[in-house]
Amino acid sequence: MTLIRSLEDLAQARADALERQRANARTQPFHISVGMASCSIAAGAADTLQAINKWIASNSLPDLNKSQIRVSITGCIGLCALEPIVQVEIGGQPLVTYGKVTPAIAQRILREHIGKGLVVQEHVVEYI
Repeated sequence: MTLIRSLEDLAQARADALERQRANARTQPFHISVGMASCSIAAGAADTLQAINKWIASNSLPDLNKSQIRVSITGCIGLCALEPIVQVEIGGQPLVTYGKVTPAIAQRILREHIGKGLVVQEHVVEYI
């Protein structure tokens, strides 16, 4: 990792990170992020993450190559009462945050939001 010793170094590190993010978005336009802080795990996020990964691996969406879907984990999102939280970002569209996502709801999000582009409104926490 490069040491950041000046504002110029910081600006360059930011530019490099943004370029990597853009490159990922081109090759993997579908990004699913699952909150995995301690409160998330206690609320069942590990099961939700496992269901997402299993469903993508075994039931690839008809019009979608599963390599286009990037699944990542994140720490605390700050909405503990709504855990497990799953965030979905598709290309340049707004980030959608879903709350209280069980494995069954996660499959619905994959089928409808990722597969058809339809936001699952009843589980939306917010659009950013």
